[in-house]
Amino acid sequence: MKSGLCRRNKLYIALLLAIASMPPPSVSFSQERQASDEDARAAKQGMKNFRVSGSPEAITFDGTHIWVASRSGNIITKLRAKDGAKLGQFVVGERPTALAYDGSNVWVANSLDDNVMKLRATDGALLGTVKVGKYPSALLYDGAFIWVANSKSNTVTKLRASDAAKLGDFTVGARPMALAYDGEHIWVSNNDSHDVTKLRAIDGELVGAFVAGNSPIGIAFDGENIWVANFYSSSVTKLRADDGSIVGAYAVEDGPASVIFAKGYIWVANYGGNSLSKVNPRDGDSHTIALDQSPSAVLCEGDNIWVASSRGNSVTKIIQMQKPSKGHLANPGARQDSGPELRGGH
Repeated sequence: MKSGLCRRNKLYIALLLAIASMPPPSVSFSQERQASDEDARAAKQGMKNFRVSGSPEAITFDGTHIWVASRSGNIITKLRAKDGAKLGQFVVGERPTALAYDGSNVWVANSLDDNVMKLRATDGALLGTVKVGKYPSALLYDGAFIWVANSKSNTVTKLRASDAAKLGDFTVGARPMALAYDGEHIWVSNNDSHDVTKLRAIDGELVGAFVAGNSPIGIAFDGENIWVANFYSSSVTKLRADDGSIVGAYAVEDGPASVIFAKGYIWVANYGGNSLSKVNPRDGDSHTIALDQSPSAVLCEGDNIWVASSRGNSVTKIIQMQKPSKGHLANPGARQDSGPELRGGH
């Protein structure tokens, strides 16, 4: 009996050794597809959509809350970043298309009113309204001042954040649409002149103008370089911040409208592609995540990425971003778009 058990054990061990020595099986197409599906399911589990009416166009973060500007609803919505709970809505001017946060207050650019409003972040109370140039389309806070891009005046306005005093208007290229700050300079993307303008922040002095792609909109600084989202080129251009020379141009999806640098990557909201591109700034390698209709603005909140989708009437929270695989990852609630529309078009 004992010898029979020993023989069975020896056979079992021999079988295990034989299995261990076998070469690994090749991965089939169905297995690759299954892995891709698992990536897609992981992406879905890491994304939450929150409905915001009135064509959400712009988005900002105050440290605790997400603020969303709805261009056709003429309202600002305040969401709790932790769970997306809606805490309030505040009536502003006609066609709000840009937001900025200065540490205490939320600034709103009302494009059809040619003005900027200052709201207290704690309760949304209106603290003041300032007349700026024609059709303000972008806002930026540099730590002390609010900068406003006036797309129909071809100017940038500098306001003192503490009292909203106007300190100057500075000529830039044709149809300025977005702003970035590199610590010393204000960079402006000029949609109709297909270039970017570099201004000295201390006095607004023109430093230079540099060629970008076709119809640039979004612009961002990564610590060394300026990134520009080219709406009709379906690309992002990387410029060296010290001299404006082009380092590279990288393909994304249709209609890139907004770009930020966060978590070591370049994030691009593709308005026409209904998607978000995550771009490696070193080599331009990118991954794509499907979103709701017409994403027009993107921001980083802690470990999370938020995107406002104007035609989808939603904001999406992408939670604790994991590295997606190459390809298209699905977003629950994503819908097909009828075609690209230039953000803030007029």
